[in-house]
Amino acid sequence: MSDDNMQEHLNSAIYGPPQTKPDERRAYMGSLRERVALQVTNQALADPKRQAQVQPLLKDFHAHGYKALLNGKLDNAITGPYMKMLTDANVPFTLVANETAQTADKAAGLLIVADTAINQSNVDLPPLEQDSEKPKKRGFDFFKKL
Repeated sequence: MSDDNMQEHLNSAIYGPPQTKPDERRAYMGSLRERVALQVTNQALADPKRQAQVQPLLKDFHAHGYKALLNGKLDNAITGPYMKMLTDANVPFTLVANETAQTADKAAGLLIVADTAINQSNVDLPPLEQDSEKPKKRGFDFFKKL
């Protein structure tokens, strides 16, 4: 073996096989962004209105053969309803509780992923209708009264 091959062999034996896009894999619970069909953040998982938003989508994901990755580091009170919904919709899921599962609000709590790349442009859960309404500015009310 040449020195380069020997060094690669030693590094592989010590650190494990090299992994593609390790930062992306940490952000998407071990999967890659190109395989994600839907992402629900930890903060959105705790919102019961979001549960009602996710449930009708699951039938379509089952039809395409996708699977779910659910953050196993979250409280069972948050993940329990999603496990039931996934089971009822026959979508296979995996609880991810290793170092790739994060507990920050903006981190991934539920991912619907494919086995191969699907390259979907927008994977985030759409905002609720009430979230999209902007609060009225009250500064101009004074001038309207004049």
